[in-house]
Amino acid sequence: MVAFAPQSCMSQSFVSQSFMSQTFMSLAFLFALAVPVPAGADNAVSAISREPFYAGIVTTAGRLEHQTDAFAAKPTMALLGDARFATYAQAIQALSDADMKGHLDLKARGTDNDLKCIMMGVSLDLPKKLDAIRAAKSDAELGTALSNMSALLSDNVDVIVTPATADSGLDCVIEFGNR
Repeated sequence: MVAFAPQSCMSQSFVSQSFMSQTFMSLAFLFALAVPVPAGADNAVSAISREPFYAGIVTTAGRLEHQTDAFAAKPTMALLGDARFATYAQAIQALSDADMKGHLDLKARGTDNDLKCIMMGVSLDLPKKLDAIRAAKSDAELGTALSNMSALLSDNVDVIVTPATADSGLDCVIEFGNR
């Protein structure tokens, strides 16, 4: 809160800052109570995410995200030569293949333009993120590459699980050509 305060507020006592923080939190809480939330919105999931194939993608992406986060917690170049990394890399490639299969399935169904495009994009991005991990030249670069992979894996879960709110009409042919 203080980082966004004008310079004159920086010199206020801790008590004043604490009061301002408590006041802000109280107002935020009251605002949150005033905003209506649709029934069941906290546990709403897309219908497609309940299908076994797509549920498997969600489970795998979630597991790989947690594994990636564990690697990123203490990035070390030694990881790249570890058997665990070889297994991880194979799992990332298998997930990429599954995302492409999901894209092709949705394309064959003729439904959900947005999700089919996103799944193709994730499928194409996973190997690129894996290559960035492999290309890291330092622990810091490895940490960054692992964080980027984690974000993509999180997105992989979210796009399948989150119910669509609107169809943008995005066409994969425009985005990726006729795949």
